[in-house]
Amino acid sequence: IKQIASGRFGVWTGYLADPNLEELEIKIAQGAKPGEGGQLPGQKVTVEIAAARGGTPGVELVSPPPHHDTYSIEDLAQLIHDCKAARVRVIVKLVSSEGIGTIAVGVAKAGADIINIAGNTGGTGAAQVTSLKNTGRAAEIGLAEVHQALCRTGLRQKVTLRCSGAHQTGSDVVKSALLGGDSFEFGTTALMMLKCVMAKNCNVKCPAGLTTNAEAFEGDPRALAQYLINVAHEVRDILAALGLKSLREARGRTDLLQLLAHQNQVGQMDMHRMLAVLPERPIAEPVYLEANFTVDDALLEEIRPALLDPASTGIEVDYTPRLSNRNKTTGGQLAIDVERILQYEMTAETAEASPIINIDDRGRRTLKPEALTLRLSGPAGQSFGAFCNAGMVLHLRGTANDGVGKGQSGGIIAVVSPGGGTRENALIGNFGLFGATGGQLFVEGKAGDRFCVRNSGATAVIEGVGDFGCEYMTNGAVLNLGSFGYGFCNGMSGGVAYQYDPEGKLDDFYSRDSVSLTPLSAEDALSGEYRLAARTMLERHVAHTNSELGRRILENWEAEVAHFRYATPLALEDYQNYQHIVAARSRKDLVDELAFAMVSHQLTKLKRAIKDHEPMLGGAVPNPQAADFDPQQMYELVNTSAVLAIAQNVARDRLAKTMGKDAVVAALSMDVAVQKLILTEDFTVLSKLSAFAKTALASYSDEELAVLISDKRMRDYKTALDLRNVRLRDGFGTFAWIAHQDRLNAERMGTLPSLDELFAKASSAEVVKLAS
Repeated sequence: IKQIASGRFGVWTGYLADPNLEELEIKIAQGAKPGEGGQLPGQKVTVEIAAARGGTPGVELVSPPPHHDTYSIEDLAQLIHDCKAARVRVIVKLVSSEGIGTIAVGVAKAGADIINIAGNTGGTGAAQVTSLKNTGRAAEIGLAEVHQALCRTGLRQKVTLRCSGAHQTGSDVVKSALLGGDSFEFGTTALMMLKCVMAKNCNVKCPAGLTTNAEAFEGDPRALAQYLINVAHEVRDILAALGLKSLREARGRTDLLQLLAHQNQVGQMDMHRMLAVLPERPIAEPVYLEANFTVDDALLEEIRPALLDPASTGIEVDYTPRLSNRNKTTGGQLAIDVERILQYEMTAETAEASPIINIDDRGRRTLKPEALTLRLSGPAGQSFGAFCNAGMVLHLRGTANDGVGKGQSGGIIAVVSPGGGTRENALIGNFGLFGATGGQLFVEGKAGDRFCVRNSGATAVIEGVGDFGCEYMTNGAVLNLGSFGYGFCNGMSGGVAYQYDPEGKLDDFYSRDSVSLTPLSAEDALSGEYRLAARTMLERHVAHTNSELGRRILENWEAEVAHFRYATPLALEDYQNYQHIVAARSRKDLVDELAFAMVSHQLTKLKRAIKDHEPMLGGAVPNPQAADFDPQQMYELVNTSAVLAIAQNVARDRLAKTMGKDAVVAALSMDVAVQKLILTEDFTVLSKLSAFAKTALASYSDEELAVLISDKRMRDYKTALDLRNVRLRDGFGTFAWIAHQDRLNAERMGTLPSLDELFAKASSAEVVKLAS
């Protein structure tokens, strides 16, 4: 089971093409924070999290409260259809709240296979404490209401009802079944069986090693298996006592339940309607809303043989039937199928022999740029080009409804005007490129509202947008040649947006809390690089759409560039620019962050070597007299020795206290103890190593410390970009920003010392002392 939430973080074509995927869950809300979005504070956005979510390490990530492509039941039906492009069952997760029965009936009619009812228990790293304690409603109330509503409308047989709500015992499961449940989730108790101690610091240093600090994990999956077996036995015993043969027979038998009646019970609510018994109304030959991918099925039939042919030099398809607005998610199922063929069906020999397939350093196969070209025409329906993948080109002469390029992770989508109408007419609908992680979109016309909302890597050229363009954008680039609406760049924390503004109206429309504006014609180096990026994007736009407006601006580029401005996210400036860092942080904060980074860097390398059973530096000892001597290797050797020496000292002290003077036992335990101290990042070891790091930083000024922090953060950013599932191929603005910050840091301090060099200079003396 995988999940699609309002932020669409981590959702890309490969995520949906997983052959093990059976169910895809649309999280409309969450029991821990119903009706709220998620805010993941910057300190929780590690390099790995930023890579997975397409963000920036250390910069806050925001999940919007609603799905910005779902404002009605009809919109939800479209989202369910999008999910079925992955050829899986679709779950819709709701929260027990007022009116949930009516909502669930709409969800069932919209095509959901499973409805999940969440209660007010559980929690998440992005939920506020006040929400955890004060929001939500018991899952049992919502479950009963949904079951009754589906029974009344004759839809109960259409969907499976899944419920969560702190199930702990067999009795809890049976009660949920009697209220109408079909399947039952276990969350908190399952974690407890794996030795979760509810320390509430999952993101920092989980003492059980479940979420972080995996080396400390000592849980046994057999304990969880035995617990679930015990629950099943208890369920069977209770059902036998009730005279029921199965949980299916128990479904909806609320006549077997009794409301609590006690003088000390809290509240005065009348809950008798919760136990109303309603018969299910089976429909003999039901007709349900089903997914329709006729166009994609026809295209796949033609494309699959050519894709598997090692002699194929390119695939071009002219789809002659005109599209209509009844053709939904055109290209979505095809993109996922192509990804599945490339990664899981195609043999290694075929992939290596094919001239249209690239294989990257991670072993992922992708189509070469423009290897698969599809030409279509007509008024495309919703979600045209959703999940478009690398190497695909979707060229549409016509209009398209909402959701163009939704979830795009590669390739090119070009939408060309069919002619007629005026420039004020929108060519594509709302929320184009919602949740996109890569690829390019070129539109010879205007888009609706929320264009590029939550874009985290796609490049787009558009000729007008509605309200809230580039909202919550975390990466990528947008060049808008036309009009704009209110809320431009609201919540934008990454990427770059270029706006053509000959009338100078942008100041009244953009979000001053999120971005700063700079003329593209400015004389500084960053603006010069952005000018080159914007012109390159414009040239590609003209090449793919033959845009008259684009050609006119290019022909008069030297004059027109004065009418462009670009938006830089304040979050990036505040977090990565050393001048902003030194203005906002105290010296103690600067030293603490750098010291932690230096120590973490040393431990990470040693932990990796221990896990992989590989000697540091391959077991070699650097020779300063050698012609190819690399000082970096010497620093690494000194630092490794320092970490080991400190860990051995700590282990020796602890073993002496617990084992007395038994030297033989202590010697046998020493290696194990040292490894555990390093793998679990023991606090005492960290504290001693941090002292070395702070000593190394004592001679630097505050501004120099800020430069070192900026350099460290930029290195983290580059690492996160490299670790992304969808690597940026066209991140012109992002690459220019990185080069600019590196240049500023180098100008301020010259050659920047590495973390290894800084740490080695402070720890070398201690290594000699401990060794002697």
